[in-house]
Amino acid sequence: MIADVPAQTADTRVTVYACGLLISVPFLILTIAAYMITPRLWDVHGKALCHYCGCLALAFTTLAITQLAGAQLPLQVCVSIAFVIQFSFVACFFWLNVMCIEIWSLVRHHVKQRTYTRVQPKTLFFYYSIWAWGVPAALILVSMVMDLSPTIPMTYVKPAFGSESCWFKSDAEAMPYFYVPVGLVLLVNMILFIITAVRISRYQQELALRRLARNQHSDREDQRLFRRLKRVFIVCLVLFFLMGLNWMMELISWSVGGDPFDWTAFDLVNALQGVLIFGLFVLRRPIRDFVWHRIQKIRGINTTELDVGSMDLALLPVINGDVRTFNGS
Repeated sequence: MIADVPAQTADTRVTVYACGLLISVPFLILTIAAYMITPRLWDVHGKALCHYCGCLALAFTTLAITQLAGAQLPLQVCVSIAFVIQFSFVACFFWLNVMCIEIWSLVRHHVKQRTYTRVQPKTLFFYYSIWAWGVPAALILVSMVMDLSPTIPMTYVKPAFGSESCWFKSDAEAMPYFYVPVGLVLLVNMILFIITAVRISRYQQELALRRLARNQHSDREDQRLFRRLKRVFIVCLVLFFLMGLNWMMELISWSVGGDPFDWTAFDLVNALQGVLIFGLFVLRRPIRDFVWHRIQKIRGINTTELDVGSMDLALLPVINGDVRTFNGS
């Protein structure tokens, strides 16, 4: 994701990577706009996604600046941008963690409806915000003190922003301030995904047996709901692998002493993440239909709203399922 490359090596590969980052930014902004103007999508999951996209857009913009103009930037500007990149990327991983927690919570709530009560959405998002903004902010404060304070002994590992590039001096300096915190968050995400996948699998088997035994309408509704929960789980899993895979590739490159550009393909896929996010979270149905209906309404054009059942209507803002599959199954 962030190669520790001196500004002088801004060759074709760096330029292509920076262009990929800049291509992603408009798609991330469009994703945020689509969710903000559509009330049905503006729930806890939608807000978390928008915060994730906002952090990623900021990270990609500042990173592209350093890739294209790092050699011309004054030292103070370079150091400031490095702090912004560090904060925005770490916050990205924490907002991804929020989405993982939310999916786990939704599945747990559905499986244990009688014993588990979810917190009110506003309160829940407030707690999520404290977590997703607070930890990266604390990490940035520690980095600033360690990097800028002259009283810190040289024996301590300092970020050394701006010494060789608008980033950490090397991966060794980045380890305690970036790679380790991000790695811990990804580990938590992986555990949550495994727990959620196991819970989904077991409950799906239980629903299948229940349907065979009773074949009640409520059992069929539960199966349809769970299929949609599983779709969102898979979408978040894709994001997890996108962010996590590139992070692991950088660590492998550092540990084996390889050239960071050996992983250019992974970097390019990561750079175009905004396009993929827009496709997954906006262009999928019925989300795109809701967004288009909202745009037409803002323009003063009357359009027919989707015919969605009450149960599906209540769940769509949360799980972004497929109405056609729901109605047709």
